[in-house]
Amino acid sequence: MPEKIVLVSVDLEGVTGVVHPLQASPGERDYDRFRTLMMRETNAVVQGAYSGGADKVVVNDSHDGMLNLRIEDLDPRAELISGVNKPFSMMQGVASGQWCAIYIGYHSMASGLGVLSHTMTTLVSRAWLNGEPASEGVINAMIAGSNNVPVGMIAGDQYAVSELRKVCPWVRGVVVKDALDRYAAHNRPFTEVERELQETARVVVAEPASLKPFKPAPPVKLRVEFAQPSMASKASYLRGSRRLDARTVEFEDDDPIRVWLDFYSSLSLAESARQQLYG
Repeated sequence: MPEKIVLVSVDLEGVTGVVHPLQASPGERDYDRFRTLMMRETNAVVQGAYSGGADKVVVNDSHDGMLNLRIEDLDPRAELISGVNKPFSMMQGVASGQWCAIYIGYHSMASGLGVLSHTMTTLVSRAWLNGEPASEGVINAMIAGSNNVPVGMIAGDQYAVSELRKVCPWVRGVVVKDALDRYAAHNRPFTEVERELQETARVVVAEPASLKPFKPAPPVKLRVEFAQPSMASKASYLRGSRRLDARTVEFEDDDPIRVWLDFYSSLSLAESARQQLYG
């Protein structure tokens, strides 16, 4: 039987209690408090994965500058990937043959109803994958699926969970809070969340290999609406892009990884068009 290797991608906006940028932005007032809760949710999942029979757990820090998780506080059995300029970003470490990927602290898509909703960056107003609205969870599931790795679990608010389960209905969801607004939520007791995260991760890893990799039908089309026309202009410099209107650019290829890399590169180009005073 192949090794059970689990990749855990950890974001912060979807962690229990997080409802405001001051709680999720490095250097801000409450960031260290919620960075600690991010670490506790991560360890709960790592412990559950090992209880379920994982041979190896790789944790990828997936929030902001990706320097949030303290390696000295991580379960010592787990490996940690941190830092930016990773070609697969939130899915760095994914590889063919892994048992599954698990998402923690994930949030709703740009224009979605969830807490601190966005898709990769505030430059993006909306995104669609093969015509369907796409969150970070959906886009990351495509990256995993291109490596034949299924997503087994997601934790976040109710919209983060439902957006992914629309395309991956087999994914187990842990709703840690109910979004009331982009900046408000009804949060569950934290110790209760920790227990459910651990148990759900255990079940996902222990169960037979019934999960399915998410593979959008080719040609894969990722359409992105940017906040400003100037951002779309810069994004359309990429050879694989097609400008659809003032703010919308589409990337298309039979290879989902090519589509991802074009989209990811376009974000850097779009960022270069942002002006400090006018956006």
